[in-house]
Amino acid sequence: MSGWKGLGSVDTEHLVNARLQLHWAAQAAAAVGKQLLPPQPDFSQQSFEWVDRAGALAQGAVTSARPFRSALRLAELTLSLLDGTGASIADLPLSGRTVDEAYDWLTAEVEKLLGRSLEQPLERPGPPPAMPAHPVGTGRRFALADSGPFAEVARWFADADRLLREIQGHNPGASPVRCWPHHFDLATLITLDSGPNASAAADPESARSIGAGLSPGDVGRSAPYFYVTPWPYPKSPRVEELPALAGGGTWNTEGWLGAVLEAGALVGTRDQETQAREFFVSALAACRQVAGTV
Repeated sequence: MSGWKGLGSVDTEHLVNARLQLHWAAQAAAAVGKQLLPPQPDFSQQSFEWVDRAGALAQGAVTSARPFRSALRLAELTLSLLDGTGASIADLPLSGRTVDEAYDWLTAEVEKLLGRSLEQPLERPGPPPAMPAHPVGTGRRFALADSGPFAEVARWFADADRLLREIQGHNPGASPVRCWPHHFDLATLITLDSGPNASAAADPESARSIGAGLSPGDVGRSAPYFYVTPWPYPKSPRVEELPALAGGGTWNTEGWLGAVLEAGALVGTRDQETQAREFFVSALAACRQVAGTV
C-alpha cells in the first residue's frame, strides 16, 4: 500500500458535485456484484473495497473464463472491469455520458466476459430519496470539467482505507473495510458482543458494536469527515459527559452519536496522517467506554 496522500489541495466546497456524480456512478458499478456475486447475509456482494493500484473502488471477482471485478476509478470518473491484479480489462470514461449509457455499457461488457446474455437487466437505482438528488439522476450527462475535485475525493478514500485497515488488523472481530454503495461511505464494523460468552442468537439491533469509517460528505456535512460511532447509542447523551477526543475530534449528537474529525480540522495541519490516527485511537477508546466495555 502506498503512503499517505496529502489532503486539502482542493477546497472542500468544490467536492460536492464530484462526490454526488461518483455516488451515482457507483450504483452502476455495484449492480454487477448485486446480480452476479453470491448473495451474502449482510448484502456485502454489493460492496466495494479500495484497490490502491487502480485508484478504484472494486467489487469481488465474478467467475468467468476471465474473472473480472466491477470497479469505479474515482479520479477519472471511469467505470472499469478489472482483472485479478487490478489491471484494466475494459474502461468507460463517464464524462459526457448518462447513467443509462453506463448501465448499457456494463451490460454489454459483462456479457462478453461471461459469454452469455444476462438473465435480467442490471438493476437501476431508484430516484431520491433512495439516492441523493443530482442532475445525472434525471438523465443529465456526467461531467468531468475539472478533474481536481474527483482526484481529491479519491485521496480521501485512499487515506481512509490506509487507516481503517490498520484498525481492522488491530481489532479482532472487525469486518473487512468496505464501501457501501447506498451511503457511499468506507467503513469497518467492530463487533463487541462476540466470542465464547456471546449469544449466537444476539439481536443485531441490540448487539454492541463500533463503526469506524469515512464519509465523503452527506446531507448533514457536505465536506468529508472521519467518524467512529458506538451502537446502541446511549440515551440522551450530553456532550460534556462524553470522553475527551484527541486529534481535533468532536462529538456529534444531532440525529446520531459519534466522534467526528471534520475536513476543516485536518487539511491545514502539518502531519495529517498522525493527527487522523490520533483521532481514531482516541475515538475508538471513547466509544468503547461509551459502550460500557472498559
